[in-house]
Amino acid sequence: MMEYKKYKAVWILLFGFYSVMFILISCTTTIKTKNQTMMNAGAQYEAARKQLSIGIPANRNSKKPMILVHYMPWFQVPPVDSGYGFHWHMGGTVFDPFETLPDGRAKIASHYYPLTGPYDSRDLQILKYQAALMKISGIDGVIFDWYGISDALDYKEIHQSVETMISVLKQAGLKYAICYEDQSIRKMIEAKSITKDQALETGKQVFSWLAEHWFQDESYVKLDDRPVVLCFGPQFFKDKQQWDALFAGVNPRPYFISLDNHSEHFADGSYNWPPMWASTGGKLSIPRLVSNLNDFYVKQQAKSHLIATAFPGFHDIYQEAGAGRSYGYLDYADGETFKFTVDAALQANPDIIQIATWNDYGEGTIIEPTIERGYRELEYLQDVKKNISGDFVWNRLDLRIPIELYKSYVKSSSEEQRKSIEAVYQAIFTNQIDDARALLRQAQLPVDFAVRPLLRNPDAVSAEKSTGPVFDPGGKKNLALGMPVVASSHIYDFIGSKANDGDVSSYWEGGANTYPNIITFDLISSQTLDTALIKLNPKRIWSKRIQTIEVLYSDDGNQFTNLLPPTDYVFDPATNNNIIAIRLNVKARYLRLIFSKNTQAKAGQIAELEVYAAQ
Repeated sequence: MMEYKKYKAVWILLFGFYSVMFILISCTTTIKTKNQTMMNAGAQYEAARKQLSIGIPANRNSKKPMILVHYMPWFQVPPVDSGYGFHWHMGGTVFDPFETLPDGRAKIASHYYPLTGPYDSRDLQILKYQAALMKISGIDGVIFDWYGISDALDYKEIHQSVETMISVLKQAGLKYAICYEDQSIRKMIEAKSITKDQALETGKQVFSWLAEHWFQDESYVKLDDRPVVLCFGPQFFKDKQQWDALFAGVNPRPYFISLDNHSEHFADGSYNWPPMWASTGGKLSIPRLVSNLNDFYVKQQAKSHLIATAFPGFHDIYQEAGAGRSYGYLDYADGETFKFTVDAALQANPDIIQIATWNDYGEGTIIEPTIERGYRELEYLQDVKKNISGDFVWNRLDLRIPIELYKSYVKSSSEEQRKSIEAVYQAIFTNQIDDARALLRQAQLPVDFAVRPLLRNPDAVSAEKSTGPVFDPGGKKNLALGMPVVASSHIYDFIGSKANDGDVSSYWEGGANTYPNIITFDLISSQTLDTALIKLNPKRIWSKRIQTIEVLYSDDGNQFTNLLPPTDYVFDPATNNNIIAIRLNVKARYLRLIFSKNTQAKAGQIAELEVYAAQ
């Protein structure tokens, strides 16, 4: 027995030794693999630089381009909003920001995590944090991804976010322009917010508003004294005559910049974007990227002005989130992709370098500081700015100031402390670098080179509540499953058939602000109906809401009889799993629901309608 124990002890020691060696070798191999990948990317981009063919343009000699970031103003979170907006959860099938991961991150729909955590684009403290980062990075302003002024879909909220951010940018001495998403017109037609005949007039109203409110602003970006208007397309207004009509009431006429390969025959110029359409096997190669850049800059040789775009990579979340197909992948390459595209842009003597993007978390093109990438892109922009402007004074350590200001503000209840933080922001906005650093010391806010995100305490987050069933079908067949559906309207791809496809993570949503929203289900044969269940996604991202619904029935699909008058129904994930049960007790083939109110959306919504027959 003693011999056995002795050999067992030796075996344990040997096993432990070899296990440690295996781990060390594995770790070393992993580190070598990562370092090798980084070296390969660096070598590939070094070779790619030699393949760039960007001649010196005859009509441009600008050596001091403005640096503007393409900015997405579409994020919502509590408590600014009643819940998390689509861009943080992409529908909630996979990602639910109410959930907290073991490392303290919210479960957002992105491969990257902002240092602040998910945020609201109307949160003034977030906007100050972002503007301060831009100022310290050497960024000159923002190009807003903008959808117009209509109260349709989420365009009103996006417009409000842009207006709020503009007020902060002006405090910081930063400029702004818009990239108009003319596809918004098509989306409003689909949602029946406007008719096709109203499309051009709606567009003219947009530019009339811009001329009155933004184009005359000295902070608005101009070329040749004309307000710069980018368009992500055009995707709807594709004819020169249409744009002539849109600009007819605007004086001076906007300097119109279209997306590369879109309407360049009548636009003043074009800008490039990550060419993910050129991906093969789901990946955009470096040689293909080089070819695209060369082609783009050759076309711009004779232009008197140029907006050139640089980007850090492309890594979208759409497929993983169940929100559509992926557009492809362009490797971040440890920052080399960004350096390469910035350097290519500089060679072309542009008036403006557009960075795509500041914060498109869905597509992974972010340069806003994240846990994964830290401050690398902003540090490189500082180097670029120092070469452009010799009096640029901010350094790498200063980039860490805004996150400490933001964290301190949200954690502090002291009015005096918050005033101190506001004073630091104002010093940053006015380029008073010594004052900013002195005020920071007075506020006792330590700053170092670490990347310090704001994370949740996983233990402090309450578990999702569960409730008993609202109705137990007892094994009965769902008569509505997969049956024909006719909806009076829908937005995006949230079509009527998604209301009875058996998947509670998909849903129908009616046209925004076009009540009543009507949806009719054909059960194929007339039967005595007992109960209907109307379901929304039970996730907390589908927060409590009240929908006003009227119920009608028919045997022939032509003459409908009122069964229940308009009634307020409460959908609440905390109390009824977002399910309401309606007693029918009627013989019918067709069931019609008419929505006239939704307290958390601009239209009626159904994730799933289930109908059960009487015994």
